[in-house]
Amino acid sequence: MQLLIVLLMVSFINLFPGNDKPKPVENKHVTFKASIVETSLKAGMTGTLQLTLTPTKGIHINLDPPMNVIMDSSASIGNVEKLTIPKNEKTGYLDASKPVTLKFKLAANVKPGKLNLKGTFTYFYCSDAEGWCNRFKQPIDVTVTVSK
Repeated sequence: MQLLIVLLMVSFINLFPGNDKPKPVENKHVTFKASIVETSLKAGMTGTLQLTLTPTKGIHINLDPPMNVIMDSSASIGNVEKLTIPKNEKTGYLDASKPVTLKFKLAANVKPGKLNLKGTFTYFYCSDAEGWCNRFKQPIDVTVTVSK
């Protein structure tokens, strides 16, 4: 009887994994990289977030509907400017040879040290040959060094 109870408890525990963080979903059609241009920033200074999208062959990034970034770290960021999106004038799509950039200002009360900035970058990508399009919500997770 005790063995049965132990087996049931172990089975029940395995149904609910602990704090295992799931790996963010990746887009198999578009490679993504996020980085901060500046090596360090002081509180109240403006920084630049670079978002690089590299589509696989036969895929393009649409600019309509528009791209969108929502930062989760609103307490650490005082102001976020409009996205700067490089456009290929010939096709009207994203010029993927250049990064999308976002200027942000750190809050004046940010303490020195490492600061983790998180958010979500939403964009639309399409197949040239098959004609389908999809929306993708890309998690952003970058670290900036706040200096004195």
